[in-house]
Amino acid sequence: MQESVDIWKFLAGLGIFLMGLFFLEEALKNLAGSSFKKFLRKHTQNPLKAILSGTLVTALLQSSSVVSLIVLAFVGAGVMTLRNALGVIIGSNLGTTFTGWIVATLGFQLDIEGFSMPFIAIGGLSLLFIKNNKRLVEFGRFVMGFGLLFLGLNFMKISIDQLAANFDMGPYISYGPYALFAVGFVLTALIQSSSAAMVITLSALHAGVLPLESAAGMVIGSDVGTTITILLGGLNGTPSKKRVALSHFLFNLFTGIIALFLIHPLLNLITVIFGVDNPLTSLVLFHSMFNFLGIIIVLPFLGIFARFLENRFKGEDELATCYIDKVTPDVPEAAITALRNEVQHLIELVFLLHLKTLKINVGLFAFDSAEMQKHKHLSNAEVDYKRVYETIKQLEGEIVPYYLQIQNEKLESEDSNWLNQLIHATRHAMIAAKGVKDIAHNVEEFEKSANDHKVALFDLLKGRLHEFYLSVHHILNSENASIYFEALADSVNENQNIYDQFLRETYQQINNGKLSEMDIPTLLNVNREVYNANHSLILSIKDVILTDQQAESFNLISQGKP
Repeated sequence: MQESVDIWKFLAGLGIFLMGLFFLEEALKNLAGSSFKKFLRKHTQNPLKAILSGTLVTALLQSSSVVSLIVLAFVGAGVMTLRNALGVIIGSNLGTTFTGWIVATLGFQLDIEGFSMPFIAIGGLSLLFIKNNKRLVEFGRFVMGFGLLFLGLNFMKISIDQLAANFDMGPYISYGPYALFAVGFVLTALIQSSSAAMVITLSALHAGVLPLESAAGMVIGSDVGTTITILLGGLNGTPSKKRVALSHFLFNLFTGIIALFLIHPLLNLITVIFGVDNPLTSLVLFHSMFNFLGIIIVLPFLGIFARFLENRFKGEDELATCYIDKVTPDVPEAAITALRNEVQHLIELVFLLHLKTLKINVGLFAFDSAEMQKHKHLSNAEVDYKRVYETIKQLEGEIVPYYLQIQNEKLESEDSNWLNQLIHATRHAMIAAKGVKDIAHNVEEFEKSANDHKVALFDLLKGRLHEFYLSVHHILNSENASIYFEALADSVNENQNIYDQFLRETYQQINNGKLSEMDIPTLLNVNREVYNANHSLILSIKDVILTDQQAESFNLISQGKP
């Protein structure tokens, strides 16, 4: 009976501890998730800074899985290189050892149950009675999570203390730390928390169930076991997600093997040379030390490691997208960056469609941006406008569901504004595409017409449009933000001038009797559709490159259609 009580108390303690970790993680993500993401984006410009950032953010968030998700999203969005992302990943391993330090220094040195009660009381009451202030609610969740973490630790500690008096671990311990490595691996893979596995190991060490050497083996196993969750999550993910998952597994496996080989020298260094006589402190120091050693060994080879990973998981299904297929929408900041790049890619394709439909020389345009490399073959002369339009429709079909997924996430007002602009940019780009696609048959007529005056009129229009498109395309690809507003405003005026000039020349040819009654409506319709399509193209660029305030001001000067 006593054993049953011990088991249920242990499982209850484990459940409470994991719930506490979950509350802490959720509260920190909601209170400062955006800050952590911005911090990672800003402080991962080289591998060393990436490692330090990964260590710090994981120590605060207490979740290497959350950090890995953020990193994955940033890699897919092109915000972070894979090499620097690897720095964050291996740094996060060191950050997870922070839980062990808290538990070893506080959890076994005081009345844990008495310590945890005020936190649970304050946090629980906050969640019940303060519902209007989101920040206070999340703060209450954080405080309650902190209390639950220590209450769960107390339950596990008591149950393992009782187990120590009634259960002989001798036969298992006789196999040495390598057998406990397997126990740690399986345990962490099952409960999906290396922090919880560390607490269980510390409790067993404190109760005398495990000697220090065996506990060290179990900790090494838990470090490798924690990668199973990420590996399983990456199986059906994008190539980037699979690479990040593989990198985490390979690094933990490598450091685990090194730690197993050096287990005795490292423990001797800690207990004999450093003179640490507290087994709990010795274990968490060992945990931090072998992770730090793994970082030191791997750091010089991060570039080689990144290239190795980049060659993995190729040959995925062909998509029209270049960015959003690499980023999950549950990290909005990175997802919106990827979406912005994807919409710019869509606009580039619409430019190409305009040129091909209107028979303007594509060779003078530099379609060599990163997002156009995937579809560079579409600019070949033998590829007609229909193929380009089909690709544009496919791309729109992949962008819109992604936009809807981001919309379901918790968004800050700035992110929400950007998201709205980007979907507007997508709609304007599609209007611009459909507008010119619908007059493709008229353009074919002009090309084959025996009426020299009609052909000459259309050639004049093409010449002006050629200059117009060169100018607008330059704005889209310019990195000089100071020119955006005025340059786009000039483009609106130039589009109007092209329309008016063609209209005057057409009326002149009508007065001179040079155009048939069948030619007139066709020419006027083409002029109007080209104007509308170009106007929509400008609006799509506006929503990609201008801030929301600039975009509102721009809308005021671009009102009206002929």
